[in-house]
Amino acid sequence: MRFSSIIHLLALVLLCCGVLACESIPFGRSSMQHATAFKLPSLAVPRDSVEVDIVFVDRPVSDPLLGKMLWREVDQVGTLSAEQRAALREAGILVGHVGSSPPDALQALLNLTDENRERQRREANGIPTTAARRVALPAGSDTEVWSNEAVAQRIVTLPEGKTLDLANLRGLLRLRAERSQDGWARLDFTPELHHGQTGTRPFATATGWMYRTTQEVIPCFAQQFSATLNVGEMLVLTCDRDRPGTLGQSLFQFEDSTGSKQRLVVVRLAELREIAPKRVRTE
Repeated sequence: MRFSSIIHLLALVLLCCGVLACESIPFGRSSMQHATAFKLPSLAVPRDSVEVDIVFVDRPVSDPLLGKMLWREVDQVGTLSAEQRAALREAGILVGHVGSSPPDALQALLNLTDENRERQRREANGIPTTAARRVALPAGSDTEVWSNEAVAQRIVTLPEGKTLDLANLRGLLRLRAERSQDGWARLDFTPELHHGQTGTRPFATATGWMYRTTQEVIPCFAQQFSATLNVGEMLVLTCDRDRPGTLGQSLFQFEDSTGSKQRLVVVRLAELREIAPKRVRTE
């Protein structure tokens, strides 16, 4: 009995030594080890948000699709007030409204094909692939819609007659969305010119002052405009290419390696998130 107990004790000691020896051996990471990648969960869309699709189409300035072929099929009257239309026309900015079924010219501009041959053909002709993104705007927030690429130097004539010589210029549309009624939302746009060197600058907000790292900003409040859309409807925004030197061309035209380009921005009201009411239990 005593002899068997000693044997069991020795076996237990040897087993413990073996485990400690294995843990003390340094193991490097090898291809046999499988590391689990850490992935952040997707962010939930706020329940009171307005979702918009923003599509950017860059075409040569001379493209006929940007001219009468498009604008004779797009409503430029019904969505804006007479004062807004006059201010935008003077600034060389074109804004149109289309329903959920876009006209043929706009469908051609919004060609989002992924076929490799078609992509190569478009790039060979200096027509980059159309880009699109969806943005969810919570109540009271806004987003920046870049309406062109950086231009090294440009002389801009503002509608009030002031002429500016701006370096490293980019155009931007500040977009704010508000729910108006079931299925409808109001989209507010403020054109801005960003120029010069990037730095930290103070900006006034509803709650006080905040600092942003940005270029110098020229907000064009006289050219602010608003439109009320139903879900699925779209706004088409670009400039009048026949009015050189205007604010519109500074917002929507630029140069790249293939020549002069003009950007068409399409904003579609995609979805209105509902706030589900709490159910009250009644006795």
